[in-house]
Amino acid sequence: MVHSSPAFLEQALVAVESELRELSAALLATDPLALQAHSEQMRQVAIDFIAALEGIRGRVLSDEVQQRIRKIHEALSVQRDSLARLAAVTDRQMAVLLPSAEAPPTYASVRGVPTGLAPAARIYSAAG
Repeated sequence: MVHSSPAFLEQALVAVESELRELSAALLATDPLALQAHSEQMRQVAIDFIAALEGIRGRVLSDEVQQRIRKIHEALSVQRDSLARLAAVTDRQMAVLLPSAEAPPTYASVRGVPTGLAPAARIYSAAG
């Protein structure tokens, strides 16, 4: 089976490393179309890499391959964190440019009565 050969594993590992560099560049460039394209390609090469690893199940990986896999893991962790930060910044920017149509309620509704129509609390409505 082709998927069980060390050459297939090496090819898949090189593809992951290459696409990871491309994905990092797209993330730094903040080009949404390139980022989407490289994200989809990264997913595909990751699937191929997993298939290659499953093909050699039971074999011991060399220290070099293990080190390369660790580097990929670390880089993907950094990218995941960077994407989370980028998403948070984008959400904040969108909230400034396009505020929500309704302001969030200051207080929760009382038994199904919409906020603003609820009766005043007893402390405020008591006769003085």
